[in-house]
Amino acid sequence: MESRSPVPVPGGTRLLASDLDGTLLLSDGSVGRRTREALDRLSESDLDLIIVTGRPPRWISPIVEMTGHRGVGIAANGAVVLDLADGHVTEVFPMSGDDALEAVDRLRREVPGMVFAVERARPGGRLAPTGGASYDALDATLADATEFALADGYTPRWPVPPETHVGPIEELVAAGDVVKILARPGQGAPMDPEELYARGLRAIGDLAEVTHSGYGDSLIELSAAGVTKATTLERVAAAEGHGALHVVAAGDGPNDLPMLAWAGTSYAVANAHPEVLEIATHVLPSNDDEGVADLIDAVLAEQAADPFRR
Repeated sequence: MESRSPVPVPGGTRLLASDLDGTLLLSDGSVGRRTREALDRLSESDLDLIIVTGRPPRWISPIVEMTGHRGVGIAANGAVVLDLADGHVTEVFPMSGDDALEAVDRLRREVPGMVFAVERARPGGRLAPTGGASYDALDATLADATEFALADGYTPRWPVPPETHVGPIEELVAAGDVVKILARPGQGAPMDPEELYARGLRAIGDLAEVTHSGYGDSLIELSAAGVTKATTLERVAAAEGHGALHVVAAGDGPNDLPMLAWAGTSYAVANAHPEVLEIATHVLPSNDDEGVADLIDAVLAEQAADPFRR
């Protein structure tokens, strides 16, 4: 059997927060066998798990089936809180229309030809039916909690339903409920992802949060100022009686940096972005080596050894 190095974990851990893509999930988007088994053991303990992802709510339903997690989920880089037990949106932190339009104008001035899309979410709305763990079976058009809309000229990274609304970005923003703006250079104008991120930060300033997922895609994501994975995780953790010192968090991308900086102890998977590897307290095996499963097992072992929790 393969020997795996022990994962150091602090005493008193009460909550584990994990990113999905590139962290808890395998590179093909599925959940590894060891990870699912570890998640099942975690669900039987009194420790809390929160999934914290940049994914929009419309991509969450299959995760419920693959992980078995039916607690709290945080989506859209902190802009949406989900109750995964009944598949509903509980809280939304949207961008204001004025800020969204100003952000678009600033990016257009910084990078002429920039194209956009928006993610919307509505409190109280339901997620798409799970349809099992397959994304092919997921019909996001059946959800009333979330919507993806394309501005003219935007080419999505993944296929979208034929009913997807397309229109001027000004129209999409005016409709409200915008939790995330996606921005990329127009076709025929490739740009290094890190350069795009740097220019986006320079253009936007403190008007909105600017981040990216670090997957080599020339894409930046904007959310309301002061809304990050960290701010919403802190809010949800506090509601469950946990402070930062009680939280361990795992991630891989630049959008995980605020969460990892806030958590009492942070973990980067070995495949993480260099900035994430630099700030993390510890480094786990890669996502494809199921490093988060090792972390879960270590947290559970620490809990079992804690005489005050027996």
